Amino acid sequence: MHKQKWIMALLLSAVLVLSACTTTAPAGPAAPAADATAAPAAEGATDDSAPGPEDMDGTLIVGRGGDTVSLDAGTATDGESARVIQEIIEPLVRLEGTSTKPIPWLAESWETEDSQTWTFHLRQGVTFHDGTPFNAEAVKFNMDRWIDPDNEYRFGRTFEYYSYEFGETLSINEVNVIDDYTLEIVLSQPSSVLLNKLSLSFAFGINSPTAIQEQGDTYGTPAGTSVGTGPFKFVEWIADDHITVERNDDWWGPRPNLASIIWRSIPDNSARFAELQAGTIHQADLAQTDLELAAQDPNLQLFTLPSTSTGYIAFQQCTEPFDKLEVRQAIAHAVNWEALIPAFYGDFGQLAGSFQPPAILGSNPDVHPYEYNPDLAKELLAQAGLPDGFTTDFWYIPVIRGYFPDSKAIGEAIAADLAKVGINVNLVTEDWGAYLEDRNVGKFPMWMLGWGSDNGDPDNYIGYHFSHAVGEPREEDCYDNDTLAELLIEGRTIADTAEREKIYQQAEQIVHDDVARIPVVWATTPIVFRSNVKGYVPVVFRSWYEYIWIDSN
Repeated sequence: MHKQKWIMALLLSAVLVLSACTTTAPAGPAAPAADATAAPAAEGATDDSAPGPEDMDGTLIVGRGGDTVSLDAGTATDGESARVIQEIIEPLVRLEGTSTKPIPWLAESWETEDSQTWTFHLRQGVTFHDGTPFNAEAVKFNMDRWIDPDNEYRFGRTFEYYSYEFGETLSINEVNVIDDYTLEIVLSQPSSVLLNKLSLSFAFGINSPTAIQEQGDTYGTPAGTSVGTGPFKFVEWIADDHITVERNDDWWGPRPNLASIIWRSIPDNSARFAELQAGTIHQADLAQTDLELAAQDPNLQLFTLPSTSTGYIAFQQCTEPFDKLEVRQAIAHAVNWEALIPAFYGDFGQLAGSFQPPAILGSNPDVHPYEYNPDLAKELLAQAGLPDGFTTDFWYIPVIRGYFPDSKAIGEAIAADLAKVGINVNLVTEDWGAYLEDRNVGKFPMWMLGWGSDNGDPDNYIGYHFSHAVGEPREEDCYDNDTLAELLIEGRTIADTAEREKIYQQAEQIVHDDVARIPVVWATTPIVFRSNVKGYVPVVFRSWYEYIWIDSN
């Protein structure tokens, strides 16, 4: 395809499998980059040219399908929040390039003897955008917010990522300030994946304590600001319209090439694509159905990475009739999932078997998609005591995602198949922020959502979605399987990669057999730019806007 650049899926898949969970506790400080105290270098930029002085004042305009929900690192759970937060707020650790290898960031080094007590040595001379010094006390302030649900600076907000990534089974028991730039973290049990978890800047990035204390519950909202140490500083957020950030000339890293970035909310897929073609925006999230045309446009360029995301259908299993396995099985067999892929994804989606895509450690190749069999679906409904079927609400996401590029139309196709076996669904949706909140509180009996890997580790994938305390159902969907819970606890504590792979493949089989969720698609989401955008860096699990620039010629 004209002007198309491909990053080979096989290469990244191999990198992810080989490097997954290599973050075992080192005997001494973790090996830093060539110079852990130096600014990070751009990692493998795709363009050999360098920006001239005239190109260093550009404003990149990004078109996206929906607005950010929160710019308070720790509370964010959605991609639209993460993509902005990662430019403003930084974590202690980041992942290198297209691998899952932790590298120093706001922490220059770390050590542990037992993978349970960790000591971090922080980068010195760093300040937050509001002038507050970055130090161990600032990190502790943030971690105290994650840990304590009664912390006064939570403002009633939910710290969902901490609950799922750490929670009761891997809680942070203590955060101790040793000195200004040394911090000790004591976990409830050993963890082989702590560093990978801490790399998630939108969940575990370090906010300015001063900004949180002074702004109160307006922090991270359109009425307040977001303050970190990152390469860009918050300027403004006009809800449902745009967010603007500007270059942080005092960043401890290399000077960003862009002067500013504007993320515009353009909900309509066709309108967003038209603006990209017209040049009024420089980057856009496109529906898969528009990608072939985009690839033929000489003014556009596409970059693809292998799939690390899954679109799925979930159920509230404390709500009748979804508490019955036969009902969930009936839905799984009633829909012609295979027909959805060419219709809505073209060459940019693959029918999902296991919940995790092949690039993630523990994806099970022996778990296959549910067979399309309407007759079997009717038999299963009869076994569940519902020979005439039933009626339910089916919630679809209100924003574009690679895993659901046209969610309403996909929902309509699913509804049409379900109606053939007697399951009648009412398609409904709501504002994105409310949607993310309400799916956690039992409002949705059946809903559509997806997941993109944050760090390439299965504990952040199948572990995030199905971990729960033994004997207690998950809050989000009331799913309860103690065997699975024990497997996922074991998977996050052992270090041996081969053993972890077996554990997660077994977990995948349990999720499939229970029809805990129906994985629909492993989606590949290309990144599409105007051709004058240069210097894109092919990294997977972190931000990259600081490296790109706009050619003024």
